[in-house]
Amino acid sequence: MKHVLGLFILFFTAQAHASWSAFAYITPETQEKYKLEVSISPIDGVRKKFLIRFNAVGYDSKLAWLIVTEEPLSEKGQELRDYIWSGVKTESEILIKSKMMPTGIGGFSSKDKKKERFYEIELDSELIKRAYIYIDFPSMVFDGGYYYSVDLGAFLENRQGVNK
Repeated sequence: MKHVLGLFILFFTAQAHASWSAFAYITPETQEKYKLEVSISPIDGVRKKFLIRFNAVGYDSKLAWLIVTEEPLSEKGQELRDYIWSGVKTESEILIKSKMMPTGIGGFSSKDKKKERFYEIELDSELIKRAYIYIDFPSMVFDGGYYYSVDLGAFLENRQGVNK
């Protein structure tokens, strides 16, 4: 009986967790809806290198990773929660997985919680086409909320479309 009750609790909590979480696919068209401000701008006027900057949403509990894949991922393929939490295989081979640190953290930086923090990264345009910023809890929690994938290729494509 204890085993049945234990299985019921495990199944119930997994279902409760799923109902409280939602995937947020971030593109130029959806960033406002999810209160993410992503900017992409050329570095020193060079069209091949860009500075990407976005606000550190939920930083105290959520982390951000730069993910670069061998081939571009579909929207569904960008739901990387199982990969981040358990190392489950993805739809395209992951070439880079790097945890990011927001500005103003560490070293001599201020610990002022009211100061807005940002992530910044410089990338070549060829990498951006297969690059994503994934924001989530580092392991399973029952708080819910959004977990995000920022499709950097969509931001580059939008920027290039504007500059034509």
